[in-house]
Amino acid sequence: LQFEGKIWQDRHGASFDPEAVKQLQAIVDKTHADIVIESSWKYLGLEAMQEMWQDRQLPGRVIDITPSVVSDSLLLSADLEQISPSALHCKGAEIASWLYDNNIQDTPYAIIDDEYVILESQLPHLVLTNPYDGLTEELAMRAINILNQQ
Repeated sequence: LQFEGKIWQDRHGASFDPEAVKQLQAIVDKTHADIVIESSWKYLGLEAMQEMWQDRQLPGRVIDITPSVVSDSLLLSADLEQISPSALHCKGAEIASWLYDNNIQDTPYAIIDDEYVILESQLPHLVLTNPYDGLTEELAMRAINILNQQ
């Protein structure tokens, strides 16, 4: 799950659009899916993500965050104005790495993101959101259909 878009602030920082949260709840209710975070928020760490999820009473269970393809030390030392963002961050590779490391490549999964930065093989799993509208009912149904396929 990647989440940016419509937000407001609380003690954890930016918060989430209630409609998007409602649609995430529908996905979790109808699929019993767990959540793996693929977002810049993951740099806060898994424990911080799980604490935020619990404090905000968000739907589902955050079980992990994807690995960083680029090392944290490189990110901290890089001049981001001189380096292409695509060179620093490849979501598709990070997702593929997580699936491989957890030996679940054949398990149905959905990638909910507002950016098209995935591997070609992941296209059938992509639910591409609009950063202004977020996770809509129509997109939630697409995610449900992807996750419930056998």
